[in-house]
Amino acid sequence: MVVAVTRAQAWLAALVTMALLGAAAHADDSEPVQTAVAANGAAIENRVALPPALRKFERKMSGDMREIESEFATWLDQNYMTGNWFGWRNRLNDWGIIPSATYVPDILGNPIGGKIHKVRYVHDIGVDLVLDFQRMLGWEGSHFHVSMSSRSGNNLSDDIGNDFTVAQSCCQVTTRLVTLAWEQSLLEHRLNIRAGRISTGDDFMTSRLYWLYVNNGFDANPLSVQINVPFFAYPNAAWGGRVRARPWQPLYFAVGIYDANPAITKNSEHGVDFSIHGNDPILMVFEAGYEPEHHIEGGLPGHYKVGGYFYTGKSRRFDAPAGSNLPQDFEYGSAGYYFLLDQMVYREEGYQGLWPFLTLVFAPNEEISTFPFFFSSGLTYEGLIPGRDEDVSIVGAVYGGYSADLRHAQAGSPKGQQDFEMVIEWSYIIALAPWLHIQPDFQYIIKPGGTGNIADSFVLGAQIAINI
Repeated sequence: MVVAVTRAQAWLAALVTMALLGAAAHADDSEPVQTAVAANGAAIENRVALPPALRKFERKMSGDMREIESEFATWLDQNYMTGNWFGWRNRLNDWGIIPSATYVPDILGNPIGGKIHKVRYVHDIGVDLVLDFQRMLGWEGSHFHVSMSSRSGNNLSDDIGNDFTVAQSCCQVTTRLVTLAWEQSLLEHRLNIRAGRISTGDDFMTSRLYWLYVNNGFDANPLSVQINVPFFAYPNAAWGGRVRARPWQPLYFAVGIYDANPAITKNSEHGVDFSIHGNDPILMVFEAGYEPEHHIEGGLPGHYKVGGYFYTGKSRRFDAPAGSNLPQDFEYGSAGYYFLLDQMVYREEGYQGLWPFLTLVFAPNEEISTFPFFFSSGLTYEGLIPGRDEDVSIVGAVYGGYSADLRHAQAGSPKGQQDFEMVIEWSYIIALAPWLHIQPDFQYIIKPGGTGNIADSFVLGAQIAINI
């Protein structure tokens, strides 16, 4: 008897449900049946009109989704991932306090060539604080800059065996203080002085185009000079000063002098070895630049730079016997010079257009200079694809010729003799938001390490840049 009643109740419930659905289907003839049609024109879904309560819920959900989509679009339009901090970022800027932070990871692998095949990750977290004394204290043209870098990960070039490291953030894996510097502009910005704990590569032998590349042979200074002498580039810094004069707006002259003791950049010092010794070697750098049309509205910007450096420290000769430390085993003083050229040749709007560059670096003393000749060149095009005005397409090649004296000293070595190393890089920077760039990257390493004993390597991966 219990079973019969249960079945009857089930049938009754089913009939009531069908009746309610039928009533609901005819309750509002003003709402048509909705049909979704596939690409081939065939109907793939038929949905009856919803009851009023469900329609209200659907409208609320649709409104919520539109609000979420609007907030997401606004988030992608802002300059920083964390936004304006409820207006506090603007307030701080108005007071002359300008904080910033970036996160830049490189994820690269070498499926072909090299000593072993690996996928490696490395990142740089940079934190900067600028105090604008003009806004804070009324000191025109004056500001103070402090920055730090924190790096972690593994260097893929250790697995490949090449010198022009494939990851931009590959090396100096630690947390360190970088910049601790004061800067002052005078005479209507015709004279600029910078002093403190600074990186030579911030002010000399650099271009905004170099920063676009992932391989360190390009970014952000020619790597050969850092191998030849203690030329400190980010994230390394030393006590120093730089003066730049601009007697005519397109023309400038700059000179800098820096402590060049390589011990101060050891990872174990974390950038806070502030000691200065009377016998520390120094690095002197000078540069002159001409910037045609760079300051004229509507012109084609460009930069033509010539410069040189002199290092007062001692360098070991390549022909010095192993283990020997006699005076004749060293050369005192090392010099080099360079030419940097970049010129926009076709302009769409702003910085959009085709912009080639050429870099030549010479270090004539082959008895102590690992790379007496260095060359890099490339093409960049911002806004190449219609509708992607902020994206940047890049291609470039970097070449370093090893010293003939070094090759002679390596004669008979089982590791081989170093001749040259060359890198070709193709990359495309996708600007997903002002604060978020993703950069697929491809590199071909020719003659890794220069000996020919390591197979040419193909590297692929990506760099991500986030302005926090």
